[in-house]
Amino acid sequence: MTGLLVVDGIVDFLAGDPVFTGLLVLMLLFVFFAYLLVRRTLLGLREGYDDARKR
Repeated sequence: MTGLLVVDGIVDFLAGDPVFTGLLVLMLLFVFFAYLLVRRTLLGLREGYDDARKR
């Protein structure tokens, strides 16, 4: 029962403060973009090493 009260409090806070919610969304998008960028870089690096070994 306490968990529902915590969730309700968080939802009320986020709905009541749109600036904070927007900043939170922007930070999450940045982290997701950074993850994808690092993942693509490392996969490309591994592919380059594999191609160099085959030669």
